[in-house]
Amino acid sequence: MLGARQYGDLLSNYIKAGSQSCSPELLEVMAHSDIDKIRLRVAENPRTPKDILEVLATDKNADVRVAVGTNPSTPAYISYRIAFDENPDVRLGLADDINTPIELLDALTEDSNPYVSYRAVETKDIVLSQGKPRSFGRKFIRWFKKGMNEPEMKYA
Repeated sequence: MLGARQYGDLLSNYIKAGSQSCSPELLEVMAHSDIDKIRLRVAENPRTPKDILEVLATDKNADVRVAVGTNPSTPAYISYRIAFDENPDVRLGLADDINTPIELLDALTEDSNPYVSYRAVETKDIVLSQGKPRSFGRKFIRWFKKGMNEPEMKYA
């Protein structure tokens, strides 16, 4: 059981990790926390630098990887790598988020897991019905199959 001081420190770090005013240096320190929820908050924070998001994209906790994949500051190549995560819950998390870029939802509609592909289709329909799909921008990424589970990304 946590003491009052430990709990206070934990809560303080949790709040700091999600703060828009948190420094990149502190975000980097908290990205290596033993506490999953603190790493999750760092992964969700749009101010988290790209190099920290790269580290968190391989986190042992699936929820942290989902948070990285749906963070609007995450570069496209990291989000696409997460879309091919071996854990179907991670892919489902991306397929379920209406803020997932439309190109990524397109890729997830062809997922081998029927729950993921169905959810991606549903989410894509919702996003398109709202008329403002989030996109990666002008660079489109196409996937070419190298092997069974080894997609290769190329800019088109």
